Amino acid sequence: MKIKNEFMNKLLVLLTGNSVAQLIIFASSPILTRIYKPADFGVFATYSSLLAILMSFASLCLEKAIPLEKNHKNTVHLMYISIFTIAIFCFLNLGLGFFDLSLFRLYGIETTIMNDVLLSFGLFFAGIYQVMSYWMLKEDKYKGITHSKLLQSISNVISQFSLISINHVTPGMGLIAGDMIGRGISLAYIWRCFLKQIHWPKVDFRRMRYLFKKYEKFAKYSTWSTFLSSLSLQIIFLLLMRLYGPEVTGHFSMAIKTVGLPISLLGASISTVFYSEVSKSIKDEPGRVLQLYKSIITKTAMFGLPSMALLAVLAPGLFSFVFGDAWRVSGQYVTLMSFMFLAQVNIMPVSQILFLVNKQKTQLVWEISRLLLLCIGVVVSFTLGKSAETAILYFSICMGVSYYFLALLGYRAIHSVEGEGHVKK
Repeated sequence: MKIKNEFMNKLLVLLTGNSVAQLIIFASSPILTRIYKPADFGVFATYSSLLAILMSFASLCLEKAIPLEKNHKNTVHLMYISIFTIAIFCFLNLGLGFFDLSLFRLYGIETTIMNDVLLSFGLFFAGIYQVMSYWMLKEDKYKGITHSKLLQSISNVISQFSLISINHVTPGMGLIAGDMIGRGISLAYIWRCFLKQIHWPKVDFRRMRYLFKKYEKFAKYSTWSTFLSSLSLQIIFLLLMRLYGPEVTGHFSMAIKTVGLPISLLGASISTVFYSEVSKSIKDEPGRVLQLYKSIITKTAMFGLPSMALLAVLAPGLFSFVFGDAWRVSGQYVTLMSFMFLAQVNIMPVSQILFLVNKQKTQLVWEISRLLLLCIGVVVSFTLGKSAETAILYFSICMGVSYYFLALLGYRAIHSVEGEGHVKK
């Protein structure tokens, strides 16, 4: 009972902060949609997509080992390695921009070097913040994570309102610069908390090599798996931008931002606490982990099913009323993606289970399969002359089915760990 109460208390701290942070962003959306155009949001979605993809591998996923490491010096050296690799990828991205090989061009966007500079700074801030947050997770400093999320949302919104004047330089620049500033301010806050409470040992390259070898599976398999997971979520933006244009992508991104992002934050809040609890219990108490796993899936299904059914019916009218008639299409896209949103509410909180039970190869195969099915289906839809709505519906069904298959894999993986424990006894 004590463990369950601790789990709920930690979850409530993160959930409350993330909910308020998302509420701030949501409250600003009706105004932002009236001062920025759908095409601006399309370019901003491209930036967000690239940032998410780069973040998925820039640290080689070694920050995920931080909660598992007991030795203080090892923990800090894992952070050294992660920060170093993030910095390398930031400079590489800048180099591509200077040589007119901008990643934005993959999406068919004509851009300036400023977008590449903002993307590099955004990656640096977001990547290091991610590393720091895993340390705070290890130390049970959930309030610090919550405060930083609130600060990010507030500074993000204020900056995006203030920077509308620079949007003439290139479409979406005001939104991109505002996001980058928000990430920088939240990193400054969490870094300040970090400096107050941790001793910085001298860099030991032998220790770094040892740790890299110890956690090589994270770099070899988790990095690819996380990259493919991010690519599966972001590839739709690339495909829609290339095949159907910025207008469709802008409406799609608004649907994801308004509905998908809150779901992701809900899932991330539960997942953060779940990751912390399971990393401490999976070896000694796999039965308790299985019970927690089933409990989360059951309870999120009870909440998600009626919520998503209601949203599917009301979304077009709500979007038109809140954001203006021009955004009714985004509401229609929400209806098409309701099955995917339900699966995300249900499964995303426990989606890291295969990492925790050391089944990185299984996770990697799942990610590759999902990515291939997504890409082939959307491209075939376009080739056959189908509408953007058909492509988005296919995307929703494919994502939803893949999430539930992942849940089945996770259930079987925990059972196998439990079985191994009984054999040892």
